[in-house]
Amino acid sequence: MFDQSFTSKNLARIYHDENKKGVNVAGIFFPEILAKYENIKRTRRLIRKLYINRRFYKKDTFEVRLAKLYEMMGHYKTIKNEAIESCVDEISRRINTKRFSFNIKKLPYKKNDKDVYVTNDDADSFFAEKQIQENIKYTYVVKQADRDLIVPQLRSILSDRFPKFIIKTDIESFYESIDRNLLIKKLNKNPILSLSTRKLIGKLLRDYDNLTGQDKGIPRGIGISAYLSELYLKDFDQKIRAIKNLTYYSRYVDDIIVVIAPKSAETVDDYFEKINSLIKSDLLSLKNNKSEWFTYTGIETGFSFDYLGYKFKKNGKNFDLSISDKKKEKYKKRIKLTFEKYAKHSVKQPRKAKKELFMRLKFLTTNTSLTNNKGNAIIGIYNTNKWVTDTKFLGGLDDFLRGQSNTIPDAIVKQKVMRFSFLDGFVNRTFCRFSLKELETIVKAWNR
Repeated sequence: MFDQSFTSKNLARIYHDENKKGVNVAGIFFPEILAKYENIKRTRRLIRKLYINRRFYKKDTFEVRLAKLYEMMGHYKTIKNEAIESCVDEISRRINTKRFSFNIKKLPYKKNDKDVYVTNDDADSFFAEKQIQENIKYTYVVKQADRDLIVPQLRSILSDRFPKFIIKTDIESFYESIDRNLLIKKLNKNPILSLSTRKLIGKLLRDYDNLTGQDKGIPRGIGISAYLSELYLKDFDQKIRAIKNLTYYSRYVDDIIVVIAPKSAETVDDYFEKINSLIKSDLLSLKNNKSEWFTYTGIETGFSFDYLGYKFKKNGKNFDLSISDKKKEKYKKRIKLTFEKYAKHSVKQPRKAKKELFMRLKFLTTNTSLTNNKGNAIIGIYNTNKWVTDTKFLGGLDDFLRGQSNTIPDAIVKQKVMRFSFLDGFVNRTFCRFSLKELETIVKAWNR
């Protein structure tokens, strides 16, 4: 049975799992452990150096030195693991006290006109959040949808010529509208979720209540909320999947897409009202003014809509998948802000401004890993838009970039700027690496 407790053993597992994902947990929360890692790295370098120079040693001497180095590395690893265990043991003790609280805070900026929240920037909140997420995930078998699964599936469904109803909608103020009393009922419906987990979730919701003064909603931006929202709509998802003649259904957070194989005398309006009725049973509502629904009867009709950053478009026999209008504007906005930042700083700090200009354009027109860990996501002009079949937008972005380059008075800088190309980065899948510090510098120009 899955262990839901907030023990030092479980927290140590979280520590190592996050490290494998590329999260430098020690660097964020335990600087005293970093020196232990350095000892291990230094020993590994000595082992590599010994192997490189092994021809200069007698066999016995080489083996003795190698054994000594491995013994030394094992000793350093033991010291490192003992330090980790000591840290997580103390964290476990604090989480399990009545005094523990997430103390959530509202960020000074909004995301899509919605308030965003964070928990305490400390190790206790970090590990408590991660353990709660794991507990909900395994107890209720909930997980967040994957764009890279949804988009190709939907592309396949929509590209055929069979008649269909298509309904695209989203939930009105999803996180802010979740009924907390109903959420608690859903949590308590399954007694397998540990009491300690439910108590900590209750503390989080009370903190949110005290901060906002609202009698409903969950804090947007906090990792636990993503899992709570999936749990909240689990019954809704099952009801949608039970609809007769359903061909395809997907929900990415609050964005919903439904495809129906229609029967005679049925209308797409009837199905939309059915979905609207089902969401109301969870005390939520759909954005009627932003909902779209289509009746596709065959090759003589068509449709066009944006979903998950892509534009799905059917016109007669032709089906194309490009990027959404909103995403195009986002690219153009970042290009424009990049050149504005350069113009602002190029007079007093020309070398630094030029370096940052090239770095931002390289980031925009290529692909990069979010961390140095190979298991983590790769983003960029190709990887973020890999499912498109219509690539004309790339030429449009290149034209926009060249237009912005005309604002640069320095001919040499302008010439170098002209070498950057969204089309080249997409077609060649160009990959570049950036340090964490460089990534922070890059996005700084766009966070406004």
